[in-house]
Amino acid sequence: MQNLSEIIGKPAYTSGGEYAGTVKNARLSKNLKKLRGFECFDEQEEEFELPVTAVASVGDALLIKSLSAKPYKETVPAPFGISVFSETGENLGLVSDFRLEEKEVIAVVLEDGKEIELSRMEAFSDALIVNLTGEPVKKPVCKRPPRTRETGAAESARQEKTAEKAETPPAAAGTAKGNALRAGSNLLTGKRATADIFDVRGNLVVAKGAVITPEIIRRALAHNKLFELTVSVLPLA
Repeated sequence: MQNLSEIIGKPAYTSGGEYAGTVKNARLSKNLKKLRGFECFDEQEEEFELPVTAVASVGDALLIKSLSAKPYKETVPAPFGISVFSETGENLGLVSDFRLEEKEVIAVVLEDGKEIELSRMEAFSDALIVNLTGEPVKKPVCKRPPRTRETGAAESARQEKTAEKAETPPAAAGTAKGNALRAGSNLLTGKRATADIFDVRGNLVVAKGAVITPEIIRRALAHNKLFELTVSVLPLA
């Protein structure tokens, strides 16, 4: 297992060794349970989306198999900094990280280090609602109906249909302009600080113009400057 924040900020290279960009955030499925891709920016700060299917490996950097792979539809940016509430309305804190197992998101990590299994999530919009009293939601077990005997022609047709579905790539996410207008634009990650932010001793916590990353969010939390950071950001140009 690893934390999602460990990937953000890493460079991405093609199989030929060329620098492609830097990861600034991740894209998750709408229910937050699957890692779908990464938001990146190149040397000109042009943004592009990299689906997980295009990533060969993740180490000190991302090794990319192809830059032409189509991103998934209906994804959301990983909501670092979002508030978490219990089913009774108790404010549990802010999300500082996500725990990954392969491409599955199994838990959220709060700023105090506490982990909450994603199976306890009941709702997600402007905040994350979790059920801490009941049993975690378990994946339903699908029982297959009894197999019926098929004729040779029917079996062949079924196999061809299955093969066609397996070869269908993820749908394109639309035009570049459409990709720029992403859901969750009110989240902190990927935006810029519009002013220097200092702690009570006058030490610089966040520099003006810095792109907000999970590390910067954690730094602001440690110095009680998250509110000041939140009101002092603007989207990337």
